[in-house]
Amino acid sequence: MSDTKRFEGMLSRYFEGALADNPIWANYTGLKDGEGKLGCATARHVELEERRRQKALTELDSINPRELSGEQHLDRLALRAMLRRGQEDFTRGRHTLDPNALDTVLGVMLHELQRGDDEPTRAVRNLRSLLREAPRFLEESATLIDRPERVWRKIMEQTAAGADSLFTAVDVFLSKNHSQPKDAVLVASAKLAFTRYHDAVLNRPIASTGSFAIGHLALQRRVHDELGLDYTLGQVEALALAEIRRIGTLLEKACPKFGRKRTPEQIIAKARKEWDPGEDLLATYRAETARVAGAFRAARAVSFPIGDELEVRRVPEFMRHLFPTAAYSSPGAFEKRQRGIFWVNDLAPTKETKEERLAERQQHFGLSLTAAHEAYPGHHLQFVTANRHSRKWRRLFAHAVFYEGWTLWCEQMMVDLRVDRSPWLRVQQLHDALWRAHRIVVDLRLQTGRYSYEQGVRHMMKHLAFTKARAEGDVNWYTGSPGVPMSYWLGRLENERLCRRLMEGRGWSLRRFNDWLLSFGTLPQSWLEKYGLD
Repeated sequence: MSDTKRFEGMLSRYFEGALADNPIWANYTGLKDGEGKLGCATARHVELEERRRQKALTELDSINPRELSGEQHLDRLALRAMLRRGQEDFTRGRHTLDPNALDTVLGVMLHELQRGDDEPTRAVRNLRSLLREAPRFLEESATLIDRPERVWRKIMEQTAAGADSLFTAVDVFLSKNHSQPKDAVLVASAKLAFTRYHDAVLNRPIASTGSFAIGHLALQRRVHDELGLDYTLGQVEALALAEIRRIGTLLEKACPKFGRKRTPEQIIAKARKEWDPGEDLLATYRAETARVAGAFRAARAVSFPIGDELEVRRVPEFMRHLFPTAAYSSPGAFEKRQRGIFWVNDLAPTKETKEERLAERQQHFGLSLTAAHEAYPGHHLQFVTANRHSRKWRRLFAHAVFYEGWTLWCEQMMVDLRVDRSPWLRVQQLHDALWRAHRIVVDLRLQTGRYSYEQGVRHMMKHLAFTKARAEGDVNWYTGSPGVPMSYWLGRLENERLCRRLMEGRGWSLRRFNDWLLSFGTLPQSWLEKYGLD
């Protein structure tokens, strides 16, 4: 058998086995075989997953790379990065440190609630099955935790404290859709399992401070293998500090026309207070999403997918407390119906006075940027395009350096193409860019042990005027996703670098460049440059 065929066989064997043994992942990709299942969470299961990774890496190393096509090389790099990350997490015992089982169960139940608007019978069946499986899954998961990492334990406690709201949402949904007497028992049993898991974790001895950090060598590997960059960590930090200075200078130049000594935060707050989106916020979102999409179409900035669907929906009342102001749910990689949902969480109806309702709607200020980021040409267009890639398993690779770099690139195009001519747009876009540049510094210093958790929080408060609660929310996420926070702005810069090379160097149009960028799935830009150019 040729190495080309061996590679294809190995790729299929790995993913077919991994999806069969991880039904939650299979469910998210759109495979019905995974619905209503939580899978195993035992030490033996974790060890079997590691053996699968080792076997795949061994076989991958035996394949002659000179026989592979450019597209196969892209899959080779992506698979290797995925396997190496899994190995590192296993070796450092992340499964013994991270009490994330409550988040896992709540996440998959929320996934079914979101499905419920269109397919209530299917969602009800899956929810009942998940509720039945939850006690066993959580009991198994608790046995894995040896010494919980202190930040992650705090996150677990916050999850446990808010779990009742999701269980209420599940209870309400079941009561409205073919209610059965046993539903109350199922919900009560799952809630009790949550309490037992929570108590079991709190009874474990806590890990040493900073155990979330993966260290210099592991982070360097992730920068190379998952972001596709050949920078050292020192060079990444030097780049970030230079970007902070550059963006800060641009902000200083953009602010004076709004008044002397006005800060970006003051400018944005004033514009928000003067903005009135009207009483029908959902209609405003729909109109603005359509307008932004139409403007990008008219500018011929990118090709739009055919046959996809995007629905702008109001968050159901029983799920309001679970969502930010706006959010996006992408279709699964293997779902035939490629429909994304752009959720709008309008809390104005919960307020009593006209002034309070207006103030609540004004929290959606800047929704044109939100529409470009989440819908067209942002996450929705990108993921729907990636989900149609001819190479089946390519759809399962999702590198943040691309999908988040792409959305920030869309925001930049909003300004450059004057899709929104609001005078404050440039200030808001630069302010958000500064935030993403600071993320690089905090991510790097946290994961190499140069910052404690508290230092990371103070950094965000000092340099971005974040409240402590907002800074902690950001840094909580950073601790568990090494290399991802820095991916946003580094990915945006990679798009800019490639755009300059191909548009200025080869005379490509903006549309040709963007279409080329999107045509490979969700992989690091430097890999596309190496294996996707003639």
